[in-house]
Amino acid sequence: MKKEENKIIIYSFLFIVALILRIVGPNQAFFIWTKTISHVSHSIILIFFVLVISQIIAIFVRDYTLRRIANYMLFIATGLAIFFIFQDRLIAASVSLGIVAAAFTFIFQTPVLSLVGWIYLSMGRVYNTGDRIRLGNIKGDVIDVSPLRTKLLEIGGEYVQADLPSGRIATFPNSMLLTDEILNYSKFFPYIFADVPFHLTYETDFNFVFKLVRDIISKNIKNDRKDMENSFNRLTRRFGLKDEFEPIKFNITPSWTWVEFRVTFPLDPREQSNVLTKVTKDILEEFQKHPGKVKFPRGRAR
Repeated sequence: MKKEENKIIIYSFLFIVALILRIVGPNQAFFIWTKTISHVSHSIILIFFVLVISQIIAIFVRDYTLRRIANYMLFIATGLAIFFIFQDRLIAASVSLGIVAAAFTFIFQTPVLSLVGWIYLSMGRVYNTGDRIRLGNIKGDVIDVSPLRTKLLEIGGEYVQADLPSGRIATFPNSMLLTDEILNYSKFFPYIFADVPFHLTYETDFNFVFKLVRDIISKNIKNDRKDMENSFNRLTRRFGLKDEFEPIKFNITPSWTWVEFRVTFPLDPREQSNVLTKVTKDILEEFQKHPGKVKFPRGRAR
């Protein structure tokens, strides 16, 4: 309470001094009183007056929420009052500034949008250096981010079908962040779910296939399984999801003469090509060892 009272005394004193200067100022021969100085003096008087009212509110309004609302309304009213004080000056200045801003925006449209995209990237933390992302048709690992552009080590692309580095550096303006969808393969959950499909006949022992494939996948992801589960649980807690972590899932889709068997499991996106190749190879080798239980379509049946 004592602190607020001291502030009221100080602001009241400054308010009175500013008011006296406003009254006697135009009558002093040694001082040229212009319209701009008059506007500034009115604004200073208003600000000191508002500060006094604000401290009075702090003393008599004890509820925090009501005090904040009252102060917000007071400061909004002050801003509007100062705007109307300088209205004649602001209109002329705004027209000139509007013309300059329009020309500036037209000439530097792409750099300005790229800078806005960089601000959006920095505030939203959409991706960081080292993340694997896809932006539009471009996919790769982020190797450099500047205010105007982002560089990726391209993955896949025109000459490489697998998720492997193409050797090319892809550069795009940050303005694309404002228009294109962004997929981040590394943020929050640093794994992706990939699947391996097979065409099998209806005579296949699918219970045997389920167990066989589950054992092979479990062996391949054994070293990362705990980290996968922890990362997935952090993701669900962060976004309030109810899903439970199931590392290996099966799907069977019947067709006319065969069944499409598909297994889905998590893996490191940087190792996707190597892991899928190894898992597919291991599964095929085990399938071929059990021709009585695992049967592939042949000839026209396919």
